[in-house]
Amino acid sequence: MPYLGGIESKADDSFVCEKQAFSFKIKEIIMRKSFIAMACVSALAAAGAVSAADVQLYGAIDSYVRVNHQTGKTDVSLNSGGASASYFGFQGTEDLSNGMQVAFKLESGYLSDNGTYAQSFAGNTSRIFHRESWVALRGPWGHIGFGRQYTPHFLTWAMSDVNGLSLGTASSPFFYPHRTATMGGDDPTIDDLVRRSNSIFYATPNMNGFTGYAFASLSENDGKSSTRGNVYNLALQYVNGPLFLMGSALYQKFEEPNVPAMADPTGQNGIGDMGRNGRGGAQYYELAASYDFGFTKPAIQLEYKKGTGHQTAVPLGDSGKFIKHGDVFIGQIGTTTPMFGGRLNTTAAYLHDFDNDDADGYSVGIRYDYNLSKRTMLYVGIEALWNDKNAQRAIEAGPDSSWHVGTTKPGHDVQQFFMGINHKF
Repeated sequence: MPYLGGIESKADDSFVCEKQAFSFKIKEIIMRKSFIAMACVSALAAAGAVSAADVQLYGAIDSYVRVNHQTGKTDVSLNSGGASASYFGFQGTEDLSNGMQVAFKLESGYLSDNGTYAQSFAGNTSRIFHRESWVALRGPWGHIGFGRQYTPHFLTWAMSDVNGLSLGTASSPFFYPHRTATMGGDDPTIDDLVRRSNSIFYATPNMNGFTGYAFASLSENDGKSSTRGNVYNLALQYVNGPLFLMGSALYQKFEEPNVPAMADPTGQNGIGDMGRNGRGGAQYYELAASYDFGFTKPAIQLEYKKGTGHQTAVPLGDSGKFIKHGDVFIGQIGTTTPMFGGRLNTTAAYLHDFDNDDADGYSVGIRYDYNLSKRTMLYVGIEALWNDKNAQRAIEAGPDSSWHVGTTKPGHDVQQFFMGINHKF
């Protein structure tokens, strides 16, 4: 009860009682509303659980230690994305009538060593789900997807490679980031050939082991051309027990002059840029095969790239010439063999550059994988790369992994030791 100048006020007693009653009423209302809110949240959660029953959160985290040595230089670092990229995503399906199904996937990559967002080729930093972002319809007639998707060109090599095209794969230095790269495309201002945006992907149903693939990616390169950079890709796969066969043909269109940095600035080579004097496009042809004998599984991959034929502004070593986007051949052999409770993966690869003198490459890779569980794997390996005197390639884990250690001079050879852990969730 309040005290006012030594005079006690009885009126204040009734005020206090009314105030307490009002306070109790407010608390009762709040408790009722809280109960209603909790009930609503529970109902929504239950409804969400039902509607999201076919939606899955998945991903992987991969970290490894790398010791990279080249002529006169050694680098030691902790990196992300050795045996696979570090990524997370959402995927789901919904059953429709008449055997139809709708499916979707949204997948993004990150770097586990520092928590930053992993970006894909062409310097595009605005993509949220840069690895995959598509919706598809499936039925007895096959699968058709729309969005950002893997190309059959990439899948041909990745599905047959003993390491799934990751660290330890001998051919990985020939995919990124060199201008003879067979997965990096022929123009660094346009997205690579691993995944493509604005794409339509069709797969036939399995017919006695055969599956056909048709893929088209519309570059939508506004301001230059609506078709520059478009990709068209056909592939055929055959699987019969332990036998895997796949072939792919891809065409990437270039119809207009390339960016100035890619042209010959001196004019002394007389070739100009790809739009006027080049072939107007690049062609890629792949064959891959593997056979699982049980005690070992050998695999072979072959690829021929018919480049655009245009000249770049990049010097070809110390030859006084400039690198040309020409024709390239890559061959790789490999085996994966069960050993000591794990698997030993070995590969050897060769790249021949038809248009640039003394620019070939040779590489080998050995990796041992040991599973601690169904979802956790330890791995260790070495990879070695020999560059011809005008070649300057580097050992690369993949486009969504930590950046490679650049080779400081043409002709330098590179050796890399690595060990890491991969966990899927």
